Amino acid sequence: MPRRSDGTDFSLGPTTGELAAVAIEARLEWRSEQASHADCLLVPASALHADGRWIAAGEEVLQGGSPVQLDATPWCRPAGRPRIELDRGALRLPADLRPGRHYPAHLFGRAVGGPRDMQPVRLVDTGPGGRLLLDPNHPLAGRNPHLLLAPTPEAAASGSRLATLFDGPGMQAPPAVDGAWHFAPGALARRDEASDIAFYARPRLVQHLDARCRAAIGELYDRLLQPGTRVLDLMASHDSHLPPHADVELCGLGLNDEEMAANPRLAERVEQDLNACPLLPWPDAHFDALICTASIEYLVRPSEVLAELRRVLKPGGLLVITFSDRWFPTKAIAVWGRLHEFERLGLVLQLLQAAGFAGLHTETRRGLPRPADDTYYTQRTFADPLFAAWGYAPS
Repeated sequence: MPRRSDGTDFSLGPTTGELAAVAIEARLEWRSEQASHADCLLVPASALHADGRWIAAGEEVLQGGSPVQLDATPWCRPAGRPRIELDRGALRLPADLRPGRHYPAHLFGRAVGGPRDMQPVRLVDTGPGGRLLLDPNHPLAGRNPHLLLAPTPEAAASGSRLATLFDGPGMQAPPAVDGAWHFAPGALARRDEASDIAFYARPRLVQHLDARCRAAIGELYDRLLQPGTRVLDLMASHDSHLPPHADVELCGLGLNDEEMAANPRLAERVEQDLNACPLLPWPDAHFDALICTASIEYLVRPSEVLAELRRVLKPGGLLVITFSDRWFPTKAIAVWGRLHEFERLGLVLQLLQAAGFAGLHTETRRGLPRPADDTYYTQRTFADPLFAAWGYAPS
């Protein structure tokens, strides 16, 4: 067992046998040029044994019951390394490399990483003659992230490692390149370009995310939506993922009226294919808030739709977009499957920014155990992760 400098043991409160039942919420808070960010991971308290600094903080959390803040910089390495310039001709690389994207370090040879090095490296720019400019630093390097450890009554998945918290965050910060960095030719194409009306004609009265992810979405909406407001559920179905006590007037716009009719929360239903017509049938400044759950990846005209969402929002109105790592692959836009899951959050963030939304924020939540009654319980240890981005219409 690890020891303090005075030779006594760190106990982390519970005995070893009890430790797996104790969960810690680890939370990274940081800012980019575009937004504020919070990335959360639930871990068993035993996961803190991987680092002496985590052990000391964890003991303080479990004994005092209050959050403890640490400087996360030591775990965001490498940092401070100069950019690397390479000749593409000397490497075997995919043809569709895009400036702004992250790629595993091993892809760029020994000048950047070893043969199995999966550390993300951002391609900053490409130039004439096959020149590549790379940023080899951790995605959070230079952003002064803070790490908060707090006790939580929720369970954490066994095997969750605290080091996972630093794998992904930072990649959602859009790069300082052309705003269309995600949208190379063909990025908005789909494997199935047939009618969306036909694809969604048969009602699917099933859940597409597991119960813990849905609960996390409901908690987020409950935190952000104000009572007594008019809310649009964009691309709605039979469940709007709101908690039962949510006091809002809810309107739904979706592709299947039978699905929406099965949603008891909807006071108004509109059936419309946004990919065929992104114009919304409401006057300016009609809604107080908009929610879009696990659907943004299906829009082939996302910029036009977000412009309409801003139009129908009241000044200061809220737009919240949530998604996970499950979708219909034949109907999602091509770029969605090519991006790292945190880069998908960056894509959504950049769409919000381009549409003129302000007060931007992202939040992620990982590390919950998959429910025992879930279809994929034997295949996936962790619950579906939550990724969220939101912003406000200008006042």
